[in-house]
Amino acid sequence: MAGRRQGRVTLRDVAERAGVSVTTASFVLSGRHDMRISAATEERVLQAARMLDYRKRLVPGSAVPTGAPAVGLISDVVATEAFGGEMIRGCISAATERGHVVLMTDSEGVDEIEDSAVRALLSRGVDRFIYATLGTIEYRLPEALAGLRVVRMNNVDPAAVVPAVLPDDHRAGREAAQALVAAGHGGGIWLVGEVETGAYAAGRRLAGIRAGLRAHGLKLAGHVRCGWWPGESRAALATLIADGWRERERPTAVIAMNDRAAMGVYQAVAAAGLRVPDDLSVISFDNSDVARWLDPGLSSMALPYFDMGRRAVELLLGDEPDPRTHRLAMSLRARGSISGPAPDRSGTRPASRRRVG
Repeated sequence: MAGRRQGRVTLRDVAERAGVSVTTASFVLSGRHDMRISAATEERVLQAARMLDYRKRLVPGSAVPTGAPAVGLISDVVATEAFGGEMIRGCISAATERGHVVLMTDSEGVDEIEDSAVRALLSRGVDRFIYATLGTIEYRLPEALAGLRVVRMNNVDPAAVVPAVLPDDHRAGREAAQALVAAGHGGGIWLVGEVETGAYAAGRRLAGIRAGLRAHGLKLAGHVRCGWWPGESRAALATLIADGWRERERPTAVIAMNDRAAMGVYQAVAAAGLRVPDDLSVISFDNSDVARWLDPGLSSMALPYFDMGRRAVELLLGDEPDPRTHRLAMSLRARGSISGPAPDRSGTRPASRRRVG
């Protein structure tokens, strides 16, 4: 195709396309968020990397020797999902730095496949395993892993003394609520998305949201109970809007349980002739590609999948197993979906109104 670059795309190519320094591009693509890089700059770098089909080296200049020891990664559907790729990349990065390779298999949750995969890896001399799931859940380890050195990734069993690495959903919920309060929202914050009994991640997010609001003397104004998909959240919110948003319940902001549910909120708001964030602020969880594609960009709590992969390998290959549950922070990616509350019926706009992100 005319104009297509020949050869491997480099980090410098990405930096030049994004109009930033190589150092800035490196920080963004390595998932570092401690350098005060703006959301707009991060978006430019990520878009440039996608446009150029950039493939980041996991550990620059490193090579694992032939016959290197291996870490076994057993998962449900991690390898076949976009989010899961970041967990795998984190595992490989940390393992490579330590002279190990990662051998993995997806079982799709079938016990027989998990057991046979563990036996196959054991026959190849693998004696340390990471057991990963795409969703954050409570789950019993496969029988074949009993007695082996194991670290759980994105799953936990309260009855088992096994190290586990999880996203800190409670803290993320608290910080999502506080981001809206900081923008001036008070009694009009609603939740969108069903929280089923026993749902581990959703339950912790909801508990964190309530704690974050309670710290400011607030509580959720309402809860739109629907699935976490655009069509379901769009229909549910459209019904709420059609009912006239009774004044005492009128939302000024929405916390969606994930980015897909937030997408449905955007669609319902637009269909009603309203705008995000002028009429309704929105924040959610995941920081998927959807958050970057929506207009305005969606503020979202980012799941730390890459860091989870690295931390799991660090624990697995450490000198002593640490049986604690290790919760990693989900950082806010602030974009244009949050501002202060919309004007009231009189048209008065609160003096505290301000855009965040």
